[in-house]
Amino acid sequence: MLAVIFAIKFPDIKATLDSTKFLDLVKQRATTTTTLSVPEVLPTTSTTVTIAPTSSSKPALAPSPTTQSTTSGSTVPQSQSPVTSTAQPTSTTAAGREPTVKVRQSSLFFVKIEDDGVISRLEVKRNIPVSDSPLTDAINALISGPSEGEIRSGLVSLIPRGTKLLGITVRGSTAIIDLSDAFMYNHYGIEGYSAQLKQIVYTATSFPSVQDVQILVEGKQKEYLGGEGVYIGKPLSRNSF
Repeated sequence: MLAVIFAIKFPDIKATLDSTKFLDLVKQRATTTTTLSVPEVLPTTSTTVTIAPTSSSKPALAPSPTTQSTTSGSTVPQSQSPVTSTAQPTSTTAAGREPTVKVRQSSLFFVKIEDDGVISRLEVKRNIPVSDSPLTDAINALISGPSEGEIRSGLVSLIPRGTKLLGITVRGSTAIIDLSDAFMYNHYGIEGYSAQLKQIVYTATSFPSVQDVQILVEGKQKEYLGGEGVYIGKPLSRNSF
């Protein structure tokens, strides 16, 4: 029944639709709906675009300070690469070289105690750095005692431990040697006192300009060394023993 009515009224319905442009509106709405669905595909395209800068930026990250310092060496300015500022083996080696030290051969006198108790005096040649006070250097080396090699050879020093050199003054041919109070005490008796004096006097007079030695203790002139009574009230030469 509805089909028959629709067939009879179709021309009127079509004319109404044409006059109202209803069909055109329906077509436009359908077109709009179709075009609005297109942007949903765009995120895929934009994602692909953002990946490209990441891959293209990798070559810019490849160079590094280490690579530049290794491949270009000294051609890279030090202000551009901190690595090259420390990689200077030539300068470091030159700066690290120890300066040549000039030495002077001095005669030091130590003693050797034989099995029968006899004390003998022995001369040792020692290389001492050159300075403006060679006599002071020699006496200080003597007070410091024999070296390990000299000890293995049986040499000892009878200068009491703790003795310090307080000063040396040379007047004419006499060396005035001031020693600390420890020089006054020796456990080997009169022979020990005589031996320690010989060590000082012989070492000092090994210098051609020194003929004798005046011993001072703590800046004062003493008459005797130790309780045994070795006279030191005047300058002593090698002939004094």
